Amino acid sequence: MEKPGSEKRKRPEKEAIEEAVSEVLQKGQSINKTALALNISRAYLAKIVKKVKASGELSYKHCPNIGNKRIFTRDQENMLADYLKTASKMCYGLTRQQTKKLAFDYAMADDICPDKWKEIETASDDWLKGFMSRHKDLAVRKPESTSLSRATSFNKTNVNNFFEKLTTVLRKHNFLPHMIFNADETGCSTVTNPPKVIAERGSKQIGQVTSGERGTLVTTLFFINAAGGFLPPIFVFPRVNYKDIMLNNGPPGALGLAQPSGWMTEDCYSNLFHSLSISISISIAMKE
Repeated sequence: MEKPGSEKRKRPEKEAIEEAVSEVLQKGQSINKTALALNISRAYLAKIVKKVKASGELSYKHCPNIGNKRIFTRDQENMLADYLKTASKMCYGLTRQQTKKLAFDYAMADDICPDKWKEIETASDDWLKGFMSRHKDLAVRKPESTSLSRATSFNKTNVNNFFEKLTTVLRKHNFLPHMIFNADETGCSTVTNPPKVIAERGSKQIGQVTSGERGTLVTTLFFINAAGGFLPPIFVFPRVNYKDIMLNNGPPGALGLAQPSGWMTEDCYSNLFHSLSISISISIAMKE
């Protein structure tokens, strides 16, 4: 139980400080009386009043230096935060250690590097913690692996070309929403992740029987149209020959294909579009 009067004094509001300075300088009130009335530290108020008198200014706008151990100014920290955001959007996000190294190089370039940083040649963990707390729009996230070809291909020029061609085709043929499909390809493993089980506390390793330990990836293609409808998926199995048994207990109407590499190839696409054209024709007939 805390002793009476041992509570930590709250930081006074900006308006309260400005009002207190005005009471002392313009209305002639005493520092003790004003500090007691507005619940402000007498020493803190006296320090501000002395500073204002020395400057010779009649009015005072309080700009507290919260975090006086901060290495960078607010503008410098904002520039650093903007750089981290831009780097992450370009798929070159910085880790915690890389961010601390960047801050150290930044401080060395501006000749404001603390001696502690110079000893370890990087920014401290305390600085990074404070930096993240001051910039709530930043967070540590786990990125997805993105190939260089995909990252470089997704640019303004290619995106504009895609939508220009799409607009031309839509204006020419006047496709209805249920005739506009989007396809997305993914890989499905033949071995599922086992669920959590109840076991003895302290056990270092718990096993669960599955069909394999690593499994094989099966390329799967999904289709959905602009009206919210969808078509049965297409599976590309990493085999030379396809057998109907591979789709046992699978989605109704799904198409199975075989390709030694397990990837979608030109031959697979021809079979894919043949099946897709039949499904679209059925969908249009049902709409009509």
